[in-house]
Amino acid sequence: MILIKDIMKPRKEVIEGKFQGVLQSHKVESDEDRLESKPNELFKVTYISSALKISLERINEKLLGDSNQGAVLIVGPYGSGKTHGLITLYHVFKEPKIAKSWLKSWNIEIALPPFTKTCLISTRRYDVDFLWEPIFSKLGREDILSKVKRFPTVDQIEEIVGDETCAIFIDEIENWYGSFDPETQADLIERNETFLEHLFEVANDPTRKLLVFVTFLEEKEGLKKIFNRTKPIRIDVSTSEKRERDKIVLHRLFEESDKKDTDKIEEVIQNYIDKYSAPINIEDKYKYKQKMIDAYPFHPLVLKSLTQIYEAATDRQDIRGMMNVLADMVRDNFKSKDLLLVCDLDESAFRGIDLRLVEKYDYDLKRVKDISYGKEILKSILIFTLNDKTLGATESDILLSVFSPTQGETLNALIMDLENIYGKPHYLHKEGEFYLFKHDLNIFALLEREKKKINEGDIKNKIAEITKKDVFENSVFIYGFENIPDDKKTKIVVSLESWGENESLKEKLDSFYQGKNWQNTYIIILPNSVGVISSYEIKEKTKRLLAGELLREQVEDSEGKIQKIISEEREQIAEKIKTFYGRIVKWVVRGEEVVPRLINVLPDISTIREKVGSDSSLVGDFILQEVKDKAAGVRIEFLLNDFKKFRRFPQVLDEEVIFSAIRNLHRDKRVVIQGDRGKWYIDEIPRTLEIKYVLFDPKYAPQEEESGEKEPPKESEPGEDTGEEIPEVERRERKLLELIGNSPKVILTQVEAKTQEKDLFSEIKIKYRFAQKLSKQEIMKFIKQLPIQEGEIEGEIELWRENET
Repeated sequence: MILIKDIMKPRKEVIEGKFQGVLQSHKVESDEDRLESKPNELFKVTYISSALKISLERINEKLLGDSNQGAVLIVGPYGSGKTHGLITLYHVFKEPKIAKSWLKSWNIEIALPPFTKTCLISTRRYDVDFLWEPIFSKLGREDILSKVKRFPTVDQIEEIVGDETCAIFIDEIENWYGSFDPETQADLIERNETFLEHLFEVANDPTRKLLVFVTFLEEKEGLKKIFNRTKPIRIDVSTSEKRERDKIVLHRLFEESDKKDTDKIEEVIQNYIDKYSAPINIEDKYKYKQKMIDAYPFHPLVLKSLTQIYEAATDRQDIRGMMNVLADMVRDNFKSKDLLLVCDLDESAFRGIDLRLVEKYDYDLKRVKDISYGKEILKSILIFTLNDKTLGATESDILLSVFSPTQGETLNALIMDLENIYGKPHYLHKEGEFYLFKHDLNIFALLEREKKKINEGDIKNKIAEITKKDVFENSVFIYGFENIPDDKKTKIVVSLESWGENESLKEKLDSFYQGKNWQNTYIIILPNSVGVISSYEIKEKTKRLLAGELLREQVEDSEGKIQKIISEEREQIAEKIKTFYGRIVKWVVRGEEVVPRLINVLPDISTIREKVGSDSSLVGDFILQEVKDKAAGVRIEFLLNDFKKFRRFPQVLDEEVIFSAIRNLHRDKRVVIQGDRGKWYIDEIPRTLEIKYVLFDPKYAPQEEESGEKEPPKESEPGEDTGEEIPEVERRERKLLELIGNSPKVILTQVEAKTQEKDLFSEIKIKYRFAQKLSKQEIMKFIKQLPIQEGEIEGEIELWRENET
């Protein structure tokens, strides 16, 4: 059997799965392996369409002086090839030697100069207030920028152009132009419009060799008015694209597509034409055969269907969308097929066209797995359904889309499969002679009848139950479906719905934590992106499961078929739910703010706990931060509570991690401990750490400081008798203790720790630094509350008095 590979050779990038369907003008100077920056490779894959040919002719007329106009608008919808054309023309001027050789192969000659000043501006790269700034800079005339007042004048533009050929290329101008606010940036808009008008005027000057190329969607009226004033050349790439689409596609995907072996192609096509018979409906087999030969290796229905689907798409991807789909199709089949049919397309490529409908198709595939050509038939019907220009697929359409006589298929077998398939898929409908998919169900069995009785609340509750019991081992709380306690215990909370990103996520989290005391005991698990509740497949499977449970109570099921469905559906639902999870919410401190960070995790309890749990080293760092510079120290009990209350701390699943961190810090002499009755543990660790013990910064540990030296006793001369009776004198030395704290209790604790019972006290100096300034009444009230003690009192008050002027 003759295969595609025996007739045509796909381009290397197609075979390797590296097909570059999208060209980006800002990549023309990139070092990456891309077509945009490689003129040789770009020219090879570029088909000279009638639009591109006209552009080259107009360029030649301008260069020869046969035409004044040097401004060209390349217009067309998204994905129609405007940027491809712009980059091609850029390289024609940038690399004239390479370009001339390429153009000669197409029998085209233009009077290209050996050197052209070129400049390509993509507004994806340049977000500027004034469009002329990057243009002048790239042309090497930054010096002119300082001379520009409100906008560049015609004289200034002419000075830049000079007597040389200059080509300026501007891509996606409407994105940049549309970013200005007409109300607040009217002046910027006006200045830029004036520049464009002047630029086009110079391009229209017969004495200047300036060419300006602009890609244009023709959506911005302001730009339309400016361009229309100078009557630029308008090249509509979409018009020629429709006429030449098949040739453009073949040239882009295959090497030497214009030199394919027509004899072999005709042999392949004849095998199909000979087998085409009723109910396949072809009015003129000769003309149809010619269409098949011209479109080879694609069946004409492939190109026609894709053309109509992408023309009608919201974002109008047109030929760009087709190219990507066809490149994958060729890569996957050129070695095994002799002709590419509609059923060879990858249905996943159409998720962007109608995701829900493709999901319906995916859902229905398992219902036809016992039918030989079930998948091929359903896929063909799906693609015809996605085509707004058809009402669905006729029997003839389906057979033309699937039938491959050279692969051993028979028309009768396909017809029988088509007859047997109807009634099995839930979403396959038939209206008159047309088969099509719809979003609503096509109910045929008892289960389908019971499913009508299931409401949204039942579905959600069952999904919550399966998520809790089957996915998370009954070790979690399902948010929104059960009460979640606010206590010291660690709790894993699973949401069935996505909480979004950024502000949406923040609002959801704020709502969750509102009023909760033990905020750092919650481990929140969220779906990856789309919530489980939003999954059409999971909801449908759950509905089927609930319908089965209802049906089990109504009918006798001696063979256990209903129970088998229930068990299988529950298992499949659980497995599908697992694919949605998940992400853990972890809290990180950024400056003054505690912000959420989403971390990927598998839906496994032990894995989740492993991800969340913090080691003693990290916990120790946070303990040090809490203890540092606190003269009163930190009670272990309060520290334990803080770790569970405040999200700025790392989550701790076991209090022993905190106790271990404290022991390590004490061992390294980074904290000291005060135990019962003010006992200090500085070098030794308590046998057990009680929660009532207090941790201190080592600088607040007891330290005695001598204020002077003891005066040595006066020595008597040897043999000297003073004649006096020497009384027994109590010996004492004077010491000063430094006391620092933020409350009397702190000072009291330090005095208790640093003094002995037999010490006598002669003086205490107290200095208060108020947290905020007091009024006269407040200071007087404070002084009255000072303790009364017999003795002399000295004091000094710092006050701030207004200047008298």
